[in-house]
Amino acid sequence: MLHPSYMPRSQAQSDFSVSRAPEVQLPASAAAVALPQAAELSGASEVTTRWLLRLTAVVLAAFALLCAIGPHIPGGE
Repeated sequence: MLHPSYMPRSQAQSDFSVSRAPEVQLPASAAAVALPQAAELSGASEVTTRWLLRLTAVVLAAFALLCAIGPHIPGGE
């Protein structure tokens, strides 16, 4: 299905634009300023990332094991 080249517009939409000088003049101190450069951080190292992924896998495996065995653990009644 091709997109129609002409699309009807609602009467609620307007095409006007305002191009006049601002009524309030901002002080020079309000001009754009450069923010300080953030410290360059390379993020987590490859070793740290690998160990966190391993830890995540172990925790997820423990949760899966608990969900599989949990209903079969006697309640102690």
